[in-house]
Amino acid sequence: MSVKLIIGYLHLLNRVVQHEHISLSERVGVELWQHFQNCLSKPTEHELNAEQYVLLLRATQDYFTRPVAFVLAEYATLQDFGLMGYLASTSLDLQQALELLQQYYPLLFKQTNLEQLVFNQFSDEIQIAWGATYPEYQELYELNLALLFKIAQSIVQDTLVPPQYVQLGYMPHYALYQYERFYGCQIVIKAGQYAICFPTKILTAKSIAADQQLNQVLSSQAQQSLKETASFEWQQQQFKQKIVRLLELGLNHSERLQGFVAQQLHCSERTLQRDLKQYDLNFQEILDEYRMQKSMLYLQQGKSLVEIAERLDYADQSAFGRAFKRWTGQTPRQYKES
Repeated sequence: MSVKLIIGYLHLLNRVVQHEHISLSERVGVELWQHFQNCLSKPTEHELNAEQYVLLLRATQDYFTRPVAFVLAEYATLQDFGLMGYLASTSLDLQQALELLQQYYPLLFKQTNLEQLVFNQFSDEIQIAWGATYPEYQELYELNLALLFKIAQSIVQDTLVPPQYVQLGYMPHYALYQYERFYGCQIVIKAGQYAICFPTKILTAKSIAADQQLNQVLSSQAQQSLKETASFEWQQQQFKQKIVRLLELGLNHSERLQGFVAQQLHCSERTLQRDLKQYDLNFQEILDEYRMQKSMLYLQQGKSLVEIAERLDYADQSAFGRAFKRWTGQTPRQYKES
C-alpha cells in the first residue's frame, strides 16, 4: 500500500536529523536521501510515501537506544500536523479537539489515512484505537501513537492526566519499561490494534489557545479539504489501494493474482479490467509498483534474493533480478551496496 505523508512528518524527521547531527545518506542510500531532500524543498513536485519514511525512521533508530518514535514526538510541534494541529490548539477543550481529530483525521495523510481511527467512549474512559494491518509499518504506528499522546499534552492548560493504558499492536523492539516510562502507564500487547485509553475526566481539560471563532474558520477549511479529496484522483487511489491489499493476500497464498483479485471483488476478470480502465489504471503496473516497493524494503531488511523472489512470486531469483533492474536500472546487489 502506498500512503503519501503530509510535509509536516518530513519536517519533523529532518529537524531531528539536523539537531542530533545524524548522517543518513550513507545508511539509506543516495537515491532515497536525495528524494527526501527533494520532497522537503519542492513538496508540490515530490512526495514521500510511508514505505520510504519507515526506511528513514529505521536508519535514524540506529542512533538511539530508545524507540525513535519517542524522540520524534519530543521534537514535534503542532505546526507539524498542519491544519489538524491548528484545529486542536484552538479547540475549547480536549473533547472538542478529539472530536475534530476523529472527523478530520484523514487530512494527516494525502489521499488516504493509514488506518481508520475509532473512538470508543464508555462511562469512565475514552479509547482511541486503530488497526495494525501492515507489520512493515510498525514504526509508523508507534510514531502516530506517541504523537497523539504529545498533542494531547501540548494543547491543555494543566498537566495531562496519564493514560489508563496504552496498547501496542505488535511486540515492540525495545523493553516495555521504556514505553511505560514515556506514557506513564501500563502497556498491553494486543495483536492487530493500537490504542490509548484515558479517563473521561480529561475531556474537560481546557485548551491553552482556545479560540472558537478561529476554530470555526479552520473547520470550514478542513471541510473543504475533505471535499476536495472526493475527486477522481482520490477515488482512483482508493480503488488502487484496494487492489494492492488483495495483491498482498494473493501473493501470500500463491494465487493466480488477477483471477484472485477479481474473485475477492466478486466480479469477473473482464469486469475488473473495465473498472481498472475507468480509473485509468493498469493491473500489471500496480503489481510492478507493489513488487518494486516491497523488494526495496526487503533488501533494506537484509533478506536474501531467493527469499524475496519467493515472497513476490517470481519463478526464481534471476527473474526477480531482471525485473528489479528494469524498474531501477540497478541489480538488487548494486541497490544494496549503494
